[in-house]
Amino acid sequence: MTSKIQNAILRKPAIAGFLLILLFFSKSMFAQTGWYFTSSVQLSGGKYVFDSYNRVYSVYSGMRYQGENFGITASIPLVTSNNKNGSQSSGMMVTSGTNNVSGTGISQNGINFGLGDLYGYFDYKIISDFENELDVYVNAQIKIPTAAAQMNIGTGKYDFGGSVSLRKSFDSFIGVVDLGYLNIGDPDGVTYKDPFTYGIGIGKFFNTGEYSLLLYYTGYTKIVDAYDSPQQLSLGVNYRTSETIILSVIGSAGKGNFAPDFTLSSGIRINL
Repeated sequence: MTSKIQNAILRKPAIAGFLLILLFFSKSMFAQTGWYFTSSVQLSGGKYVFDSYNRVYSVYSGMRYQGENFGITASIPLVTSNNKNGSQSSGMMVTSGTNNVSGTGISQNGINFGLGDLYGYFDYKIISDFENELDVYVNAQIKIPTAAAQMNIGTGKYDFGGSVSLRKSFDSFIGVVDLGYLNIGDPDGVTYKDPFTYGIGIGKFFNTGEYSLLLYYTGYTKIVDAYDSPQQLSLGVNYRTSETIILSVIGSAGKGNFAPDFTLSSGIRINL
């Protein structure tokens, strides 16, 4: 199992960074119905189970439709990695196994570059208690294997999952709790435990929502018995430059062999 795990363990989820902040603020008091364009750049790094340090650069582009009680998001990255044995999957770093699926990518001088996996997200508000300022959402996510598996950027398998989120407002503060389940597609020669996921966060709005902060902790149960469960702590800073544009900067620290040591990302959301 160790050699297969080491065959590809670089995989950074969108939802742990910019899209997490996007989904949080799409449900905020400033959300408007309609189409949104999102884009972000991201750098993550970690040693994982390798002998050397590995870095992954990603540039995400996406679209979101925000309805009155629901939202649909699609996002896909271009990925550059300095480890030809690296691969990514929803929520953590996992092996790509021995699959070789269609995709577009290049490898030159030890650097891999190619199209990443397509991520889709859906959230629907099932409870809205105005008196207690409490909202409850059901969420679904899917990873479609569009990545260039021959470059070991993707696993070549589908991932999918769901969760329930509670959002509670306290004047200018907001609390978020999320509980879910993730089914990880097993590459050839590797079988994963499908983890339960959990997250808790607190946000604060400043200057009538012009500025905002979100501190969010997320974790997974074990996916491989021999390795620690992945965990991540993220802090996002947001600036609403106008009624249509929000800028975000996020920093994250991870723990466990399947989580990056650090992640830095910055992005923009534009109401079209």
